[in-house]
Amino acid sequence: MSPIPTIPLGGSASHIHIGRVAFGCMGMTWCDPKDATPDPQAFETIKAAVDAGSNFINTGAFYGPPTNPYANLQLLKRFYDAHPDYKSKTILSVKGGMPIDKYRALGMAGLKPDSSLETLEADLRAIREQLGTDQGGKEIDIYEMARRDPAASVTQIMHNMLSLSSETYTNAEGNKVTGKGLFKHISLSELGLDSIKEAVSVAPIACVELEVSPWELEAYNLGIVDYCSQHKIPILAYSPTGKGILSGNIRSLSDLPENDIRRHMDRLSEENLAKNLELANEFRSVAEQQSPPLTATQLGLAWLMASSNVIVPLPGTSKAARAKENAAAAGFQLDPQTKDNLDQKVKQFKTAGGRYNENSRKHSVLWG
Repeated sequence: MSPIPTIPLGGSASHIHIGRVAFGCMGMTWCDPKDATPDPQAFETIKAAVDAGSNFINTGAFYGPPTNPYANLQLLKRFYDAHPDYKSKTILSVKGGMPIDKYRALGMAGLKPDSSLETLEADLRAIREQLGTDQGGKEIDIYEMARRDPAASVTQIMHNMLSLSSETYTNAEGNKVTGKGLFKHISLSELGLDSIKEAVSVAPIACVELEVSPWELEAYNLGIVDYCSQHKIPILAYSPTGKGILSGNIRSLSDLPENDIRRHMDRLSEENLAKNLELANEFRSVAEQQSPPLTATQLGLAWLMASSNVIVPLPGTSKAARAKENAAAAGFQLDPQTKDNLDQKVKQFKTAGGRYNENSRKHSVLWG
């Protein structure tokens, strides 16, 4: 039995229950290799998260530097090799759909989605190789394209993914077929409402991954949260602490490592950070008034979960104690007065700066 409340996944994965707080591994390896989390610390943190109830593990095929894009998958392989009993304890979701050779050659500029059948199959086979799946390693429970491929329709993308999955489905010719079994269930990432509706009409969708935080509410404004709630599709809310603003550990850019990608994000620029910290301070003040007192991060995660029955915060950390704290937020019930108080503070607050930065917004497909 999970130590924290759980929620069923959607579609054909509805028999799988995940903790109401998930765990993201990206930060352990998407950095300068010298700053990567050492294996003993990473393993301790992953175990702590899972043992605390965060059994949904999120990774990516490109969650490493261009010199070693598969660093995160390699870390997880080493973890599962060292702790094989955790293979059955975890639901592993892998983000992909980006040609790795281009990322190696061009860095971030090379991260362009490609939903062609050939690229997706090559991506999945590479992921399986990195995880050691065909040699008894961890299966790919969930697979998602990191971004919408603007060169293809959502329907075509879903058909390509279905043909590579374990799903039995009706193909474009109207025949019942079963996919190649390279992964189990389909997730979506960074899609707008119309695209999500189109995907749901074609394929069983386990979950949707979107950025949601007190500073990023577009998923509510676009009607995505309501739609997913009606269709019982969990939303994995990544960056739920506003890229770390809520933690209180970032008071200025100097608090971020030299090569930290967040240094280039608008909401953490020197001119915007001070403004955005005002909302973090509001959460911290309310958190300290709770009985027992909470951290601002715990209160923020609890507020997200209270805002919708399908929101599953997806924080990341490299510290075991923090992973336990994050998971524990799922057990905290906001009283109506506190919830309403926070709702008003968030509603009245005007976030300073857009998502990521101007270049990313120009070249990335957000809400595709």
